[in-house]
Amino acid sequence: MNQILDVETTQQQALLFLLDYLKQKDYHFTAITPLSHQRILDRNNNTKNKDISLRDIFGWNLAFAETDLEPNLFAILKKNQLIRFQDGQWFSHVRVASLNDQLFIHSSFPTVQQDAVFFGPDTYRFVYHLKQYLASKAQPFKRGLELCCGTSATAISIAKYYSDFNEIMVADLNPKALLYSQINAGFAGLNHILPVYSNLFTNLEGQFDLIFANPPYLIDPDQRQYRHGGNELDGNELSFNIVKQAIQRLNAQGCLFLYTGVAIRPNGNPFLEHLEKLLTPYLNINWSYEEIDPDVFGEELDESAYQHIERIALVLVKLEMMG
Repeated sequence: MNQILDVETTQQQALLFLLDYLKQKDYHFTAITPLSHQRILDRNNNTKNKDISLRDIFGWNLAFAETDLEPNLFAILKKNQLIRFQDGQWFSHVRVASLNDQLFIHSSFPTVQQDAVFFGPDTYRFVYHLKQYLASKAQPFKRGLELCCGTSATAISIAKYYSDFNEIMVADLNPKALLYSQINAGFAGLNHILPVYSNLFTNLEGQFDLIFANPPYLIDPDQRQYRHGGNELDGNELSFNIVKQAIQRLNAQGCLFLYTGVAIRPNGNPFLEHLEKLLTPYLNINWSYEEIDPDVFGEELDESAYQHIERIALVLVKLEMMG
C-alpha cells in the first residue's frame, strides 16, 4: 500500500512539474469533441515533416521523439511512467487543457479506458453557464459541492472568481479523477477544494449552500464512468438521482445547478416528466428547466440504444430552496 501511495505521490509531483513547465511556456489548448479531435489527427497523419510543438504532444496527443522535449522534462515524465514508447515513437499518457488562464490535467486521447477523466466542450459550457448563474445571485455561498467532478475544472474556476466559499467538496467515483482534481486544485493554489471518493452523497456529510453537477448523461455500451448516465430515463438516471438526493442536502435558500444532456423522444421527455412529478409537491422549491442547445451528440442516434430518440438536448436545471 505504501508503495502505491509513493508512486502516486511522485506522479503527482511530476504532473505538477509538467503544469508549471507548460505555464512558463505560455501553453494554451482548447479541448474539442472526440470526433473533431480524430479529424485533426487524421489530417496530421497526412502531413509530413511537421515540427512537433508542446500543443501537439500534450493537447493533440501526437507521437513525438525524445528530442522534441527538453531533457529534464522528458526524464521526469519517463521516470514516472507518464509517457509510453510505441512503434518507435513516444506518446503522453495525459493531456493538458486550458480554461481561461488555468491549466488542467486530464486523460489522453482516445478516452476509452474505464477510468478515463474527460475534459471537453461540456466543461467550457458548464463553467460559462454556472458563472452566469452565480453572477445573478445576491446571497453568499459558503459551502459548495461539485458532484461527478472529473477534473474539478468547474469547482476550480468558480473558486477563482467567487471568494465567498469557505469550502468546496468535489466528489467522484473515479480515483483517477480525484487524483487529477487534487493536482489541478493544488496547481491553482486552492487549498479549500477537497476531493472525496463518493457515490453521489454516500460519503458526504452535512448540508450545502450550492450543489453543482455536470454528470454523465449518455447510454454508453462500455459503461465508462465519465460517459454512462445509466440505462434508465434514456441515460438520465444519474441526473435524476442527483436532483432527488440534492433536495435533502441543501441549506435553506440553498441552490442546485445541474447541467446535463436529455434524450428527447418524438412523443415526450421522460426526464422532464419525472422532474415535474418529483418536484411539484414541494411548495418550498422554486425550479426551472431550460434547453440551451437543441441538438448535440447526433452520432449517438445511430446507436441501438437511441433508436427511439429524436434528438439529444443540453439543458440547465436550476433549483432553489425558498427557506
